[in-house]
Amino acid sequence: MLRRLRCLRVLSLSGYSITELPHSIGDFKQLRYLNLSRSRIKLLPQSVGFLLNLQTLKLQGCEELTKLPPVIQNLVRLHVLDLTGTSNLQEMPFKVGNLKNLQILSKLIVDKGIGSAVSELRGLLHLRGELSILGLENVADFQDVSNAYLKDKDGLTELNLQWSNESLNSQNEEGQMHVLERLLPHKNLEKLRIRFYGGRMFPSWLGDPSSTNIAFLELYNCRRSTSLPSLGRLPSLKKLSIIGMDRLQKVDVMFYGHGSTCSKPFPSLEFLRFKDMLEWTYWSSPSQANEDLEEFPCLRELVVENCPNLSGMLPPRFLSLVKLVIKRCPNIKASPMSSPSLGELNVEDSNEELRGSILQHPQNGAVQFPGFSSNCIGLTSLWKKGAILWNIAALERLKIKGCSQFVPLAENECVFTSLKDLQIESCPNLAFFPQTGFLPKLKHLKLKDCRGLKSLPSTIMIHNCPLEELEIESCPALTCFPSGRLPTTLRRLKIRFCQALISLPKGLMQTDNSSISISHLENLEIIDCPSLISFPKGKFPSSLKILKIWKIFHLESLSDWMLPKNSSLEFISVIDCTTMESLPECLNSLTHLTELNLQSCPALKYFPEMGLQLPNLRKFEVSDCRSLQSLPSQMLSLTSLQYLTISECPCLLSFPKGGLPLNLLDLVIWNCKNLEQPISEWNLHNLVSLRDLTIAGAPDMVSFPDEMRPLPTSLMYIYISSLHNLQSLSEGLHNLTMIKELEICDCPKLQRLPKAGLPAELGRFCIRDCQLLKQRCLKDKGAYWPMIAHIPCLEIETPDD
Repeated sequence: MLRRLRCLRVLSLSGYSITELPHSIGDFKQLRYLNLSRSRIKLLPQSVGFLLNLQTLKLQGCEELTKLPPVIQNLVRLHVLDLTGTSNLQEMPFKVGNLKNLQILSKLIVDKGIGSAVSELRGLLHLRGELSILGLENVADFQDVSNAYLKDKDGLTELNLQWSNESLNSQNEEGQMHVLERLLPHKNLEKLRIRFYGGRMFPSWLGDPSSTNIAFLELYNCRRSTSLPSLGRLPSLKKLSIIGMDRLQKVDVMFYGHGSTCSKPFPSLEFLRFKDMLEWTYWSSPSQANEDLEEFPCLRELVVENCPNLSGMLPPRFLSLVKLVIKRCPNIKASPMSSPSLGELNVEDSNEELRGSILQHPQNGAVQFPGFSSNCIGLTSLWKKGAILWNIAALERLKIKGCSQFVPLAENECVFTSLKDLQIESCPNLAFFPQTGFLPKLKHLKLKDCRGLKSLPSTIMIHNCPLEELEIESCPALTCFPSGRLPTTLRRLKIRFCQALISLPKGLMQTDNSSISISHLENLEIIDCPSLISFPKGKFPSSLKILKIWKIFHLESLSDWMLPKNSSLEFISVIDCTTMESLPECLNSLTHLTELNLQSCPALKYFPEMGLQLPNLRKFEVSDCRSLQSLPSQMLSLTSLQYLTISECPCLLSFPKGGLPLNLLDLVIWNCKNLEQPISEWNLHNLVSLRDLTIAGAPDMVSFPDEMRPLPTSLMYIYISSLHNLQSLSEGLHNLTMIKELEICDCPKLQRLPKAGLPAELGRFCIRDCQLLKQRCLKDKGAYWPMIAHIPCLEIETPDD
């Protein structure tokens, strides 16, 4: 097909699994735009150098690309060379300086030999956006760096400077300092990353207040640096990350710009992170000596992570701080930190006294405090008087994780009057909750991996409880719910992996008792509760929209009395209910149902006698139902059905009379080995909207497709697998004018393609474990190679490839 398009100007093969381009790509002299992004391309052919009119070459996300050909330097009209995400690209052996019209050059790799040098950037006057310069350890001439004239590139807004990780082991510290000194960028730069720099100090231009636009700065794994630049004077800096500076021992007043005219250090900074600073021991703040100095006036988030030797106190004032994260910093002492805006605190593997000192600071206790997260082995209680959260009356969200000794008291002396969201995870000694006055405003409760939990708080089972979501997961000691009824406000109930649970709560189902308020439950998930025998008496609430019942081994059926008429149900999924034999007749009353999923129900034999009369059903899947003998009758009435999957149903003998629903977009028939109807009787030609067809495990099929009943021309994707007697692909394939992909797997006897060849429109042809056909499709050798060579993406493989 492509060979007929000699005047093609735009070609996009983005996302295709192609590994190479044909040499004939060089014949498209008029091509302006070539996009190979996210493909498996490894090398570009030399013929690319003939595309003299090419303006855009996109190779974004080509992770297998290792090298660019030298002929790239011939593409003098190129405006965009996008190499973002090409992590395995090691060489750029061409003179990038020849491409003087370049506006976007995402990456430049400095080679050791005669390849690209930093000075190649000198003549690229139109560069804009982002530029990464990699391999800076290969710079041999400092003057070469000066000749790049980065300071004149006023269109660059983002610059990444990177040495190799291995270069940190070299002894060339002075050389790397000279290189970075000469990489002074233009004042318009907004984002700067410096990675694996091996110098002891940073140049003076980094932190110069004349860099008025720098808003983002990252110093990553600069392991030999012993001091930080004076960054406090950068007027627009909003986000600062300092990671992996192993030799840095102190952060002092020089970091803030002390000694200059800077009266408000870091005036715009909103995010500050220190991480993996293994020798950092001391953080000194100028406000400790000058209380009138206003530092970090806009800082909203502070992260200090894995700084094991940092001791002493944190700076005393962060007046705008909203989120504080301290992880794996065991030596930080209790800090009288004033943070009146603090809204979220996460302290993990650190000093518990630090938490208390922050939370109990007199200026912090009276403010709104919506979030707290803890991951501390030593945490024992929140309810005990004097505990770290005892006096935070305004707390709204609380998450506790990995606190192995956490055991609440039996009598609650404290009421979290504002708590709305409580999550407790991996607290094995948590067995029960306070039973009185517990969390009067709680809306969301999640309990996960609490192995000792035996009872839930009784206050969640009272009429006036505002609970909206209850999620219980991996609590193997929990056997039942407290007495009472679920609150009518509950909208989502999810119970997963509770092996001992034998009953569900009252109020889950609706009864005819009009004195009981109507439930508003919308989402019900009961997953892997093997001790559960049945549901409570009554019907599911008419408000229910999503129902998931997985691995309830003793459930024999969904009874008619469980499903209310005029229900709001939109989604039903029943999986691994091994004793369920039938579905209720009232299933047909679910006029809002859009998706029905039945999997691994080996006792299920039949559908309701009246079939499925579901006018809005869009997706229907039946998988691994090994006793199922027939599909629902009158499937033609499912006029909204678009996605149908029938898989692993060995007792299924035929499709229903009348055939399959006519509006299908996607059809999967997988490994129904005893299906007696040949494909010619499936009436696939009537499915005029079908786009995707998957067929596997039809042992009697010798030729595909059937020549008497052609496939619908709307097909775009065909996947056939495990057709062990299939010998040939018939001429009917050639008429599929919209086909994009054809994939064939595990067809050991297949050896013939259609005589007229495959459709010219085919973009991807994949053969796996089809040994006979593979031999005929080998590149430049097989008899079928001339027939398939035009296809852009060819994957011809065996399991050993």
